[in-house]
Amino acid sequence: MTEHYPVVIEREDNGTFSAWVAGLPGVYAAADTAAVAKRAIRSALAAHLSALNALGRDLRPQADVVVLRHDTSARTRRERLRFVGLGALMGKKTTSAKAEAARLNGRKGGRPRKTAVKSARGR
Repeated sequence: MTEHYPVVIEREDNGTFSAWVAGLPGVYAAADTAAVAKRAIRSALAAHLSALNALGRDLRPQADVVVLRHDTSARTRRERLRFVGLGALMGKKTTSAKAEAARLNGRKGGRPRKTAVKSARGR
């Protein structure tokens, strides 16, 4: 069974990094760099899960992860906050190879024919 745990890593005012698992009070770590904080929170969560398993308890994090988007209209200068999906954090990035394959493929979907890909690479 695969489980996902939302982890927040933030830079503090003093330059250190804090990491904590949303919905699991007491599972946190702090370090001088973000990389070390990530390793530390992984260890902290592993220890927490191991302790719960030894006690025979089931883990059910109590967290709902949402994203608030902040927009400011250039024309009216009106600010707006609205909830959006988690995909908004990833952005809309497409590699050039993927874009070329989509152009060759048209709107129908699926993989382009091998001859079309070869001819596109030969250009």
